[in-house]
Amino acid sequence: MCTQARRDEGWTRTDAGKGDDDDDGGAAGDGGGRRRAMRARARRVAAAATRALERERATTATRWGFDARRGRATRDGARDSTTAATRDKRAGRASGPRGARGRAFERDERDARDALRRWLRSRGERPRRVRGRDGAREPTFRAAYAPYWVFDVTAETSCAGSVEVGGSWVRSGTAAKTTRFDATTRASQICASFAHRRDFVDRLLPGACVSFDPNDFDAMDWARARAKAPEGTVVEPFEMRRSMALSLATARMRGVARAEASEELMKKHKGATSTRDICVEFTTLSRDVYAVYHPVWYVSFEHGYVVDENANKIIQQPREAVVCGVTGLVVSDDLICDHKARALAFSAVAIPASIAAYVWPESAYFFLGQGALASAVAAAGAAVLARQVPKMRQDKIDAVRVHDEERAFARAMRSVGNSEWMDESVQRRRDDAEWRRWRETDKMRWDPDKRRAWAYSILETQIFRFRERQEMRHEMEERAHLADEAARREAEMERKYGANWKRSRGDDAHGAPSGRHPGFSRDIHGFYKTLRLDAKLGHATEEEIKAAFRLVALETHPDKVAGDASAKKRAAERFQLAQKAYAVLGNKFERTAYDRK
Repeated sequence: MCTQARRDEGWTRTDAGKGDDDDDGGAAGDGGGRRRAMRARARRVAAAATRALERERATTATRWGFDARRGRATRDGARDSTTAATRDKRAGRASGPRGARGRAFERDERDARDALRRWLRSRGERPRRVRGRDGAREPTFRAAYAPYWVFDVTAETSCAGSVEVGGSWVRSGTAAKTTRFDATTRASQICASFAHRRDFVDRLLPGACVSFDPNDFDAMDWARARAKAPEGTVVEPFEMRRSMALSLATARMRGVARAEASEELMKKHKGATSTRDICVEFTTLSRDVYAVYHPVWYVSFEHGYVVDENANKIIQQPREAVVCGVTGLVVSDDLICDHKARALAFSAVAIPASIAAYVWPESAYFFLGQGALASAVAAAGAAVLARQVPKMRQDKIDAVRVHDEERAFARAMRSVGNSEWMDESVQRRRDDAEWRRWRETDKMRWDPDKRRAWAYSILETQIFRFRERQEMRHEMEERAHLADEAARREAEMERKYGANWKRSRGDDAHGAPSGRHPGFSRDIHGFYKTLRLDAKLGHATEEEIKAAFRLVALETHPDKVAGDASAKKRAAERFQLAQKAYAVLGNKFERTAYDRK
């Protein structure tokens, strides 16, 4: 358009010049009128071409220009405009996500040392002081800003599991309820750095120290907090993607819901002793995410002894602690002082031997000799026991965790023909077990690079399995639709030609497609799962179906559910679904037809 306009403009200007020469020569009449009309047309075409060029330049500038608000440098502005992240990278600083919040240090190094000292003296078995690494007299304190993803999630949760009552396991569940995991909840705070152990950094609460109210203008933002940081403060980068942090946070939230459901089921059944295989239906209703930099003090020290596998010798065991730069909370491993254990064991044997030697002076040498030998043995044994007690406690916790993980893996990795392979709550329990294993396995020898690679491998595998289940679910729905269509056609042909229409046409009476995917569940519409009868798929009795429907109806009836209007609306939807499931499974003939799909 613009090129043609320029051509028209040049051509008209040439003719217009000729017309002016003719007018100067005294030409008049119709020829002069035509020349004036041509000049007017040329001016209009030139003005239209100018406007088109201006619009094209404005569009190009808008499309390829630099947007300062979003922090993007593009084609025209790439040379002389840089983003905030690029400027921070050149200056040797970590920028972080846009809109990151932060909190200034309220505890300096002296306060952090006092907090560590108070933590050591808070329990009698802990040492009164610890030494630094490489022979240093004092621990090393390092100031840093730890990156966190903080989530504010509102979700609807419902749980189902097994309860042991009187030596037998009973399948039961909890009613759906709406739960909010706000920014102050521990489960919603995920450290975005792989450099430190998760059980240390997960106990801090950065979301409770920062205001996320957009109307709170006095809230400390990241730029102001970084300007007030102590000298030498390290700003750790956001190594973890937000999608991975969300997966970890959701796993922790499901863990909280699982623990609450276990307590609720224990109270629900009288005489219950334990619970197992609790699966959580977790539906996210709303979600907000924030990036937060939290001030911390990382402490490095030595305590205890460990065998160095590389040098094949006993060395001082390196340890770490984290001190919150806002509240002064200290997080570290449980420590037991070897010297206190030796002194206690020595005193427990030496003092009675000394008393016996005083009471019976004729046998004093015997008592003192035996007491000295027994005291030395007791002191040596107490030192070994002091080093093994924390390990024994952790092994006991790990045994329970590993047993639960193995049950979760075994249930989720059953044959493809089992209905639980397509149950999202069962598969999510397996995902939670994988993340728990990633956090806890061999955490005393934490390697950031290996943990990062392991975490992203877990995330990719979980995404692949979820997509695979989605594809299989769509395939099953398509086959069920084809089966329903074939049944409809068969019913129509039977109505039109009679019951013996197949035999008259020479078709096989059993040749109709079943719609059942080979090796997959027959619970196409999830009716058995709705009534919590997925363990008795295809062979549930009428009494079991009726009892299951009554139990689910009591839990999902809108009049029995406490909450606002939205909670009652969701409960009504679940109640209608339970009624639909009971209408199909409660009828013998419809249940038979449903099981054949």
